[in-house]
Amino acid sequence: MTLPPRIKRLLPLILLAIGIGGFVLLLITRPSEPPRQVAERVWRVTAEEITPRTLSPQVTLHGHVTSPRASGLRAAVEADVAQVPVEEGRQVRAGDTLVILDDRELELLLRQRQADLDDLRAQLRALERSHARDREALARERTLLELAERGVNRAQDLLNRNLGSPATLEEAQRNREQQALAVANRQLALDDYDARREQLRARARRAEALLAQAALDLERSHVRAPFDGRIARVNVASGDRVQVGDALVTLFDTQALEVRAPIPAVHLPAVRQALDMASPPAAQAQVDGLPLTLELSRLAGETGAGSAGVEGLFRIVSDTRDVPLGRFVSLRLSLPPREQLVALPFEALYGLDRIYRLEDGRMQGLAVRRVGEWVDEDGHERILVSGEALRAGDRIITTRLPNTIDGLRVSAEAD
Repeated sequence: MTLPPRIKRLLPLILLAIGIGGFVLLLITRPSEPPRQVAERVWRVTAEEITPRTLSPQVTLHGHVTSPRASGLRAAVEADVAQVPVEEGRQVRAGDTLVILDDRELELLLRQRQADLDDLRAQLRALERSHARDREALARERTLLELAERGVNRAQDLLNRNLGSPATLEEAQRNREQQALAVANRQLALDDYDARREQLRARARRAEALLAQAALDLERSHVRAPFDGRIARVNVASGDRVQVGDALVTLFDTQALEVRAPIPAVHLPAVRQALDMASPPAAQAQVDGLPLTLELSRLAGETGAGSAGVEGLFRIVSDTRDVPLGRFVSLRLSLPPREQLVALPFEALYGLDRIYRLEDGRMQGLAVRRVGEWVDEDGHERILVSGEALRAGDRIITTRLPNTIDGLRVSAEAD
């Protein structure tokens, strides 16, 4: 049977519609599947049961070794360096010779100063003798003046009686005036004696001071250790020419070593409380394998701009002979005991102030305050925290997890 042309043109569309309708019918009549259940992931963690108790927090500080008795010895005279008997790092005793300067020039200057003083002393003795002679001569000069006066009187009397000449009278008057001038000069010498004596004495005292300075400079040509200590630096060698003020040797007192370490502001109240107690707070450190015992003696009186704490000055109690000046030191300071503290592994702390408690198989965040560190009986280092929400018997998660949130499901076993 031949189909009409119009039906032939619509036949493909009719067949397509029949196919789509059959596919839709199959989708509607297909059997339904139950929804798939997605299981919540359970993280494996470790947990530790806590018991708040009274513990002594410890704080790790970093500082360097200093000494309030570090002396930089400098040249007091200009001279050549003859010998340097010490070496850097050597221990010395008080009075040991550190540097020897060439003292020949200083010796010559000392002799010159001594000669100047001897000359002034001799002038002073000569003045004393001259003064004694002037006193004796003044009496004789006055006697001669009296004789000259009588001679004038005789010549005047003879002239009045026409027995003498005017020339004789003039000669007698001239002798009298000359003798009067001699008496006046001798009296002036006696009057000036005190002033000349004080001048010579003052010059002698100045010469004595210059002599003492020369002797001191000569003594300073041997530079000696002012105290027991250790040589930190030697700045000169034999043959060097040093000027006044040039650095020679630096040494420090090994018995007065201290460690300066900044103490964070959060710990300062506890530190000040410890300083007010009868026994100073102790600290432990190691320098090149050498154990050191320290005591916090005081806090620095000045802090730098922008500093977040105050420097503590720790006195080294143990042997310090092998501790170098300026050495970097990490020390552990023990603070006064505090109640209701919990010791946890470092992995239990998230950030600076958050831990997680295990409750009904899920993690519950707790805000805490970190107060320091502590070393347990087995020698393991732990952190100390405190918080109002911590209760005895709580199980704290001690496993570090990524993307930790409150309510995360976990399965814990005892740590």
